[in-house]
Amino acid sequence: MLHILGAGSLGLLWAARLIQAGLPVTLLVRDTAARQHWQQTGDQMTLEYQGQHHQIPVHIETPDSHTSPIQHLIVATKSHASLQAVQRLQPRLCADASILLLQNGLGSQQQISALLSQQVLYASVTDGAWRRTPCHVVWAGKGVTQIGDPRGLPFPNWLSALHGDCIDWQWQADILQVLWVKLAINCAINPYTVLHDCRNGDVPQHARAELPLLISELQQLLRAQNLEIEPDALSERIHAVIQATANNSSSMRQDVHAGRPTEIDYITGFACNSAMAAGLHLPVLMSLHTRLKTHLATLGLYQQ
Repeated sequence: MLHILGAGSLGLLWAARLIQAGLPVTLLVRDTAARQHWQQTGDQMTLEYQGQHHQIPVHIETPDSHTSPIQHLIVATKSHASLQAVQRLQPRLCADASILLLQNGLGSQQQISALLSQQVLYASVTDGAWRRTPCHVVWAGKGVTQIGDPRGLPFPNWLSALHGDCIDWQWQADILQVLWVKLAINCAINPYTVLHDCRNGDVPQHARAELPLLISELQQLLRAQNLEIEPDALSERIHAVIQATANNSSSMRQDVHAGRPTEIDYITGFACNSAMAAGLHLPVLMSLHTRLKTHLATLGLYQQ
């Protein structure tokens, strides 16, 4: 049995794809109110992809409604909610359980690794997904999920069940490098989409003067983590993502439009804290983070 914690867009997408592949899945929702909402739908979810709608039955529980042990846990909650959500489930985790973290940014993964003695895997997800309703997820773009053990251990056998027909994934020996590069990309895109309320493709026109300076600072930050990436390579990656996702709304912008807390502390916040810890002076990054915090605070979405 695979337990998926979190019924946001990513949790629903993974649940739908795994169930379609014939794997046993339990979706863990936040509380009794959420459980009752699912009951009203007949415990059915909708996966929308390329105009096609697929109705998928799903087994729903709340974290506290059962005491059965959990062997395989996929954590799909937002970064800021992940530690508390996993703590709530900790008594149910088998001693040899395997936990897969799908969080955006960095910081929450390390918090959970410090909490648990079990194997904790990190993942970088590039699928695009968003919810029309709490039980209806739109798969907006296919991506590849890179999974790895930050301690360098080999992948557990249970991941073999996640074949390409359900989840397109690759084992990554150095998952932290992958996540650091993704963090840098998010730092260069997400804040501007919120500050200017724009789609990803509009970021270069709004940040034309600042973006090259920010990328240079992010390059310094990666180098301080002993990640050697060619100077032009990071800029090329960032602009390639902007182009490939030009019509997309970033996850941070989606959160703002929905009136939800963002993952700022695990994206620009984590980057700024890491820069200070490394003794780096990155004024563009620091200014961007400060402007973003101020903007979110005016919307009631960040407490200074």
